Amino acid sequence: MTKNLVDVKDLIDAGITKSRPLKEGILKSEWDKIVGDLSKKSFVLFLKDKKVFVGVENSIWIQQLNFQKKEIIKKINELFGEEYVKDLIFKIGRKNTEDYFLEDTEEIHEEEIDLDTVKLTEEEYIKIEKELEEIEDKEIKKRTKDILEKSYKRKKYLKLHGYRKCQCGIYYSSKEPKCAICMNKEVLKLEETLMKAFKNKKLLNYLQAKEKFKNLTEKEYERIKMKKLSKIKKNIDIYIKSKNLDKALELSKLYLTIDLGNTDKDYIDKRAKEFLEIMCTSKKN
Repeated sequence: MTKNLVDVKDLIDAGITKSRPLKEGILKSEWDKIVGDLSKKSFVLFLKDKKVFVGVENSIWIQQLNFQKKEIIKKINELFGEEYVKDLIFKIGRKNTEDYFLEDTEEIHEEEIDLDTVKLTEEEYIKIEKELEEIEDKEIKKRTKDILEKSYKRKKYLKLHGYRKCQCGIYYSSKEPKCAICMNKEVLKLEETLMKAFKNKKLLNYLQAKEKFKNLTEKEYERIKMKKLSKIKKNIDIYIKSKNLDKALELSKLYLTIDLGNTDKDYIDKRAKEFLEIMCTSKKN
């Protein structure tokens, strides 16, 4: 067993991993041992709600990590000595991307931060001492204090240099109200909601959707609408190829209802037959 692993076990035995930031720090330092060569393409972002958020270089490596998800979770929980982690959430990103400056992050290059210039207040040192109260071993207490001081200084440095803390714990530098991950999550939720509405022939024009989603832009609405139409069209093509024209006709009706924002049954039925006929002819040619 290496010294590094002994150190980690000592920290766990000392009970200090009740602290989420320290759990994150340990997990980041041990990530290469948990996932092996995949650590070259991935890195720990943060821990939240029993989930580990992981930055991954691209979708190909996300797929590889997904194959090993259960085993990775098992190794993490073995490291912590408890069933702490329930899931892994993968996000595409690179280690040096500015939106991933995290609490206690190891992704910030040391040469970019001069922690010696950051001074902690008496109140901040009191908070650190409070977190160390339950640790009796002097050596472990000293090492833990060093980790916490570094963590507090990093967070303070980021704040002093214009970074903001998102509700999820990430420090980010953009002018958006939330970090890239949370913004992306909101976009996906909006997209899912609109897709379901389109399927149910609702919110068929921008003004209707705007009443429900105050911050929705017309450009974003049109993007999601075109994405839905594209999916429907692909399914129509599949049904035409398999000669299931009844299904293709039903989907053609839905396609035109969304595309035209019209729910008049007689009008849509007539146009759908014409639309399907054109689609079938184009396939023959």
